[in-house]
Amino acid sequence: MPLNYRIPYLDIIISLSLIGLATAVLIAAKDIPPPFFDPIGSAAFPKYTAYLIIFLALVIGIRSFLLSRLLAPRSKRGFKPEPLLAAYTVVVPSLYVLCMNLEWASFRIATTLFIFALAGLLSRFDKRVLIVSAIIAPVFGFGGQYLLTEVFYMDLPQ
Repeated sequence: MPLNYRIPYLDIIISLSLIGLATAVLIAAKDIPPPFFDPIGSAAFPKYTAYLIIFLALVIGIRSFLLSRLLAPRSKRGFKPEPLLAAYTVVVPSLYVLCMNLEWASFRIATTLFIFALAGLLSRFDKRVLIVSAIIAPVFGFGGQYLLTEVFYMDLPQ
């Protein structure tokens, strides 16, 4: 009898990679010296974060494996491969960081253009999404500049 499900290799590989990364954090957290005044310890945050990542990675891996066995027949695919959209999600953020790194644009301008461009590309320039992103992009660009520089006192590219 042939198998009627598809094993989610990518989900399992990502889950195992996250577990490996969290294990490396746990091993490195052992080298953090004990604190003088903190009763919990200096390594508490990295340890608990690593434990949480391991737990969530296990849940995702087990869930995807069980759901693939229960729900997904081998012949059906729930998505259409879009390599161009995948390239957009890599190229546009890279250009965003490059523009700020080479000082071609300030944080607020680069962020505004980044949000608008990526939303437009991923929605295939749907008019409704463009209208919403034309409103949201300046709010995040200029509002993020104000929040990060005036509230959190961070230096951003000018």
